[in-house]
Amino acid sequence: MRNIVFAFALLLALGVSTNAHALLGLFENNYRVVFDAVPDIKDDRIYLGEAVMGDITKRELKGSNVVLTVDVKKEFLGNMVDTTVFVAEGGRLKHATLGPSAAPLKEGANVLGFTDALHLNLFKAKAAMNDLGHYLRKKADELAK
Repeated sequence: MRNIVFAFALLLALGVSTNAHALLGLFENNYRVVFDAVPDIKDDRIYLGEAVMGDITKRELKGSNVVLTVDVKKEFLGNMVDTTVFVAEGGRLKHATLGPSAAPLKEGANVLGFTDALHLNLFKAKAAMNDLGHYLRKKADELAK
């Protein structure tokens, strides 16, 4: 245990703060951000606005998909909800939501990631059209009775 504490202190002292806790296996609140293409992310932190809400602790290629394991700081866990998504912008991974939340996300949940804001906005538009389409069909069925 003493060696682990020393190694952690040494990493921090050397300025190797990026994922030092990940290197030591000290994960706290992990989620998996799944992309259908390789996102352009240079920064190993994750952001909510300009606030750092956690770190990217692992990057995996799963077929043609990319999976990033992220560790969210405890004070930001309330932001991890069922409408949470992440988007790559300016070399950073940023938190976003698609609408009002119904429930918190369980630790380890898969979260949809978008390679850029355009793909996020296209997805939002498509989702809105699908909801509108469902509503229109339902209304038409009610009127047909």
